[in-house]
Amino acid sequence: MTASTPSSHDRIDRERRALRVSSYGALALAVLGIGFAVFSGSEAILLDGLFSTLGFFMALMTIRVSQLVRQPDDEVFQYGYAHFAPLMNVVKSLVMAVLCGFALFSAISTLYAGGQPMAVGSALIYALAATMIGVGLFLYLRREASQTGSVLVSLDAKAARLDMFLSAAVLASFALGWLSLGSPLERYLDYLDPMVVAGLCLVALPVPLKVLWENGREVLLLAPATEVQELVIERIESALVNFPLEDHRIRMLKLGNVMSVTLHLRPAADFHLKRIADLDRVRRKIEEALAPLELEIGLDVLFVDDMELAR
Repeated sequence: MTASTPSSHDRIDRERRALRVSSYGALALAVLGIGFAVFSGSEAILLDGLFSTLGFFMALMTIRVSQLVRQPDDEVFQYGYAHFAPLMNVVKSLVMAVLCGFALFSAISTLYAGGQPMAVGSALIYALAATMIGVGLFLYLRREASQTGSVLVSLDAKAARLDMFLSAAVLASFALGWLSLGSPLERYLDYLDPMVVAGLCLVALPVPLKVLWENGREVLLLAPATEVQELVIERIESALVNFPLEDHRIRMLKLGNVMSVTLHLRPAADFHLKRIADLDRVRRKIEEALAPLELEIGLDVLFVDDMELAR
């Protein structure tokens, strides 16, 4: 028996529930991280806690954005609120990148100063708890992102995956530090924490930079990725295969989960329009061809005789 496809209403409910769970998870990790950082004196745990604190506040903003993008256009935003989703992702990734940069600078400064002491035992307990919470949160968000097709939940899943790997790396590092107690390597223990911070920053930094690049393209209204354009063009041209067409031009814009497509069609010279309904059928056929895409399509089809009007 195949699973039924969730309805639009079910997907919206699941998206909101997943974003709430994401915020609760980030809050739990933030409290856990900052609390253990104060107790253990670990900057690596403090960095992890600050990431989670940032994640919590951003999750609250994401929940609000998820409500906004569902609203219809109005007098203020006459093209709707879809652009808030990539804008939110740009802000989130930019703040995360800046935090990574400052933490990396602090870690390098601490290394030059001779390191700093820390309580390895309590740090190890934190890392184990944070890793377990991170694994559970990532698996849940990944499933919900797959089921709902939500760009916002997908981004939270990627952030949870990063947090999970970072916590696991901290766990492995502190476990090695704990095992070094009583050995000749113990004298290097003061360098462990800033080295872990530096390593976390170097591993984490490419992730927000990639998100910043991808969503920054949308905020700047650049064309979608090449593979997305090719897929849309292929589907449109397949829908028009039996239409007497002399020329056409396709423009598209992607904002989060919303794709705006403007299509100018120049019919062939032997095309004779009998009823406006004939043109409506062409449009519906194009809409049907684009329907399987996991995007909310906004389609405008314009019939012209002079392609200069398509500029």
